[in-house]
Amino acid sequence: MYCPIVPANGIHPQAEKVGERSVEWLAGFGIFDSDGSLRRQIVASRVGEAVGRAAPLASDAGLQLYADWSAAAFTFDDFYCDMGPTSTRPDEFLEVAMRVLYRIERPEAARWDETLLSDAFADLSRRVRSLAPMMWPSWVTGHKDWVLGSVCGIAQRTGARGRPADIADHLATRVSDGAMSLNHALIEMAEGTRLPDELRGGPTVAAATAAAYTLVLLANDLVSYRREAEAGATNTNCVTLLAPTGGSVEDGMEKVVRLHDRIMSLYIRLSHQLKATRDERLRRYIDQLSTYIRANLDWSLTVPRYRAHPSSGASVSAAVTGWSTEPSDGSLAAPPIPSIAWWWEQLRA
Repeated sequence: MYCPIVPANGIHPQAEKVGERSVEWLAGFGIFDSDGSLRRQIVASRVGEAVGRAAPLASDAGLQLYADWSAAAFTFDDFYCDMGPTSTRPDEFLEVAMRVLYRIERPEAARWDETLLSDAFADLSRRVRSLAPMMWPSWVTGHKDWVLGSVCGIAQRTGARGRPADIADHLATRVSDGAMSLNHALIEMAEGTRLPDELRGGPTVAAATAAAYTLVLLANDLVSYRREAEAGATNTNCVTLLAPTGGSVEDGMEKVVRLHDRIMSLYIRLSHQLKATRDERLRRYIDQLSTYIRANLDWSLTVPRYRAHPSSGASVSAAVTGWSTEPSDGSLAAPPIPSIAWWWEQLRA
């Protein structure tokens, strides 16, 4: 995979300790099962490393908030989106998700059902109000966007809408399903930054942001493919969606890498274009996005969460063996995917 981004600040010095505290924080809500399997899954996610790479300049309190949210988010995905009965029932998922959303928006409310995870999200909401009150609206709307994307993802995976997913729909949905705006908001909270809305809403910034999010998600689809294959849940993975008719998994992976590299080439151009404005706020914003892209790659390639089987020792990242100095597809023409083609329209001649 092509990634010319060099991590400028390494990993936060408290990353390992923050990750350990996140596991204990989540355990305090009584969420882990008696056999310890869920706890092992969260430990295998290495949330401390993930957030420590993504937000290396974070305050200790901000990094802990981000790590705790990541632990809760992975658990929510594993409990309700990827596994368990609601992972195949969009209607039942919505009922659970709305209870969690209610506690996020109104953390003072008591839990009235068995959804223990809502206690964790309510605790996070109270901490966001204290740490970054100006970002409270983004926190709430980000979770609503995540739930909407998740239920769309479940509907696509289960065939509830009556037709297979296509790549244009998937890329439009996946940014929400992957909670990308929340991850980004938490990086900003942790590092004490916030790009003003009047700059954030511009089409070039929006295109660079969407491209960065999609680079993260394409990498995740690659490294999680074999784990999803074991669960029989690859029908909305980009490897499956991009594979030619009758093609192999390897053919699909090659297509994903080529799309990744094409978007990376675009992102690099857009980031240079935005930095050329000499606005320090935009420069910092782009630097954060770039750090997140590279951090996700460095974390994804070794994290035990994405191994095909916990006892096999065979990393699913075998499809990505290292970095390329040149893109496999460096074209600056838009690909034939209507939901993302507008990004290339933001390039200056």
